[in-house]
Amino acid sequence: MVWLSGGRQDKVAYPPAGDLADRLSAAGARVEVIRPEGGSSLLPLLLLSLVGTAVIALLMLRLARGRRGGLPGGDDGGVSTKAPSVAAAPAVRFADVAGCDEAVEEVREFEEFLRSPERFMRLGAKVPSGLLLHGPPGTGKTLLAKALAAEAGVSFFAVSGSDFLERYVGVGAARVRELFAKARRAEKGAVVFIDELDAIGKRRSDASDAGNSERDQTLNQLLVELDGFEQRRKVVCVGASNRMELLDPALLRPGRLSRHVLVDLPSAEGRRAILEVHASGKPLANEVDLARLADGTAGCSGADLADILNEAAIMAARAGSDRIGQADLEEAHLRTLAGPPKRSSPLSEKEREVVAHHEAGHALVAEFSPSCDKTGRLTIRPRGRAAGLAVPTRRDRTLHSAQHVHEQLMVLLGGRAAERAVYGHVSSGAANDLQQANALARRAVTELGFSPRAGQLVDSLAGRMVRLAETTHRVIDEEVERMIAEAYRDAITMVEEHRRPLERLARALLASQELDRLEIAAALGEPPQARPALPPAGPRPEPALRRAGERSAPHPATPRRVRRRLAPALAAVRTVLGGRADRRPGAPIG
Repeated sequence: MVWLSGGRQDKVAYPPAGDLADRLSAAGARVEVIRPEGGSSLLPLLLLSLVGTAVIALLMLRLARGRRGGLPGGDDGGVSTKAPSVAAAPAVRFADVAGCDEAVEEVREFEEFLRSPERFMRLGAKVPSGLLLHGPPGTGKTLLAKALAAEAGVSFFAVSGSDFLERYVGVGAARVRELFAKARRAEKGAVVFIDELDAIGKRRSDASDAGNSERDQTLNQLLVELDGFEQRRKVVCVGASNRMELLDPALLRPGRLSRHVLVDLPSAEGRRAILEVHASGKPLANEVDLARLADGTAGCSGADLADILNEAAIMAARAGSDRIGQADLEEAHLRTLAGPPKRSSPLSEKEREVVAHHEAGHALVAEFSPSCDKTGRLTIRPRGRAAGLAVPTRRDRTLHSAQHVHEQLMVLLGGRAAERAVYGHVSSGAANDLQQANALARRAVTELGFSPRAGQLVDSLAGRMVRLAETTHRVIDEEVERMIAEAYRDAITMVEEHRRPLERLARALLASQELDRLEIAAALGEPPQARPALPPAGPRPEPALRRAGERSAPHPATPRRVRRRLAPALAAVRTVLGGRADRRPGAPIG
């Protein structure tokens, strides 16, 4: 603070420039110097800058060390390297596993390995270190692993493949080491179950820096643990995956996960056994027929069947019933397929007629196709996004022929064909049918080899896409289009030949809104054997693929093409002989 003449005061910054304060004092001026508390004002700024620099340097050091394989001293940036938590001892037995008897027999061998490994080692046999359970989801792979641990009386360590994946390289490998170390310390032995194994066991890349990734290092550690530098007689690793073709070959070689057990979708007898297991403890009505439900649920997994029974129990409880009836089971099956029914239908009367003819077309084509499954239930009550539904009575199939695929395409396009034959135009109700038909035709060409032009080429091997020539892709597209077009033409021909049964079925469906198998057969009124088998679909085989721009010679006339050309004349003759005129396109239903 400086007091100048006249009583005016002024403030200057400290320390003032030069020796201003000393010269003012020597000249007789009154100078008072007040130092700020805490010393110099530059010191806090200096400390703050040092602290910021240290924090930035520490973060950069952590990031660099994390990229090179983790932090030293066991510090992984707050990420735990401990193995995932261990599941409780399972209470499942092999008697609780139904529908996969062959898989149970394969897994039972490992129960003997865990109970008495010395019996095998006396004969020089090496106890297998692991097995792989593969198959569609919901077929009971986890249940089998639990039953193995429970029957053998050993500890059960259940983890998922994604539990080992972290941001820092080396954390997953540390968790694998910790997991197997815990399993080796188990007194009676252990079963290490790794679900969704493809999360860490995918085929390793050929890139130069592939070995530095977290996934690859975790897989390498798992391979080392399965090889077993340390002797472990009572530790079995069980892996489960829905996509075995994506796994690394080193993981599946002998000495590691050498036993491969397929847990496939159950057969009719297996589905019935699964339904009986899940129905135990549930009050069923006397009219319930589980065998009938099992026959109509081909393609369903054990999880699907359990969901059907649970949904049926919920519906019975909601209705106030004390028992589960057959109607509850059938309605629960429809719910799992297409969702619950809509209470308020947005369809007009005209749209309901179109939907009825559409669903009747599906049922009619399926009824008169020799190799296709017949329709078990028809409904025009909207469910989910579907305005109607035709549920087939699916049979268990292992092999599919080109004729069966052709008839499947006809059934998928039968609803669209019925709309074309009755109204002269089509609607958007066949959008989902077209998607399924295109997918089926493309699979028939690129996976099943049912195209004479495309030959035996496939577009994927072991889960990886195959590089095909541009001309080959064009041929595949043309063959898919040809198969769908031929199936659509044959479906239209079949609908026109059986116009009266189609109208009877559509009227019955409009009257009751829902028909079962017996009512469908009664409305059609013609036995399936009335129609002869269709000739093989597709043109005759060609010796080789045509070159780009080259046209092939026209195919000779076939009975199907002759019948299609004569269809209008035959329809006119039937009209004259029958004494009644067929319905005009677009005429309302009487």
